[in-house]
Amino acid sequence: PEGQPMSSTVYALVDCNNFFVSCERIFQPQLEGKPVVVLSSNDGCVVARSNEAKALGIPMGAAAFKYRYLFNEHRVRQFSANFELYGDISKRITSLLTSVTPRIEIYSVDESFLDITSLGLDDYAAWGRAVRQIIWDYVGVPVSIGIAPTKTLAKLASEIAKQHDEHGGVYNLAGAGEEKLQAALSSVRIADVWGVG
Repeated sequence: PEGQPMSSTVYALVDCNNFFVSCERIFQPQLEGKPVVVLSSNDGCVVARSNEAKALGIPMGAAAFKYRYLFNEHRVRQFSANFELYGDISKRITSLLTSVTPRIEIYSVDESFLDITSLGLDDYAAWGRAVRQIIWDYVGVPVSIGIAPTKTLAKLASEIAKQHDEHGGVYNLAGAGEEKLQAALSSVRIADVWGVG
């Protein structure tokens, strides 16, 4: 049945949404819903964007000087990257995730894979929503969680969770039927599939 693992292993990918921007918003919550970018150490390039900044067409890695007019026209808030702060917040999230399961693989500053196979869960999506809420309550960073029998599918599921609000930030492909799995796979170009493309 749906919700049960397709294989003996089930992974959850916990991915922080617009992580550097989300870290800045912890201390300036009035920026929620406003366009925000974080710039590289020398303020040369955009290294993080809020959804509102993405909607303005500001690409990742954009040279900041080329977008000054857009920043000014749309009152885009700009922050110099504070990697010490982001690292500290990342450690707090990792600490929470380690309390959920010790079987964790830190993939990057804002992503971790959790092996949740042995947790004996009946409802993976409900578990994901609970973990998401804990991170929000204790750290204040929104996350997307993808759950699947492989890391590649978990990454895909987290992208679906991030892009489609109706899933509440969690998308489960563990135990998914063939139709749901094919729909998920057909929603992305092969070149964009993590670990494959």
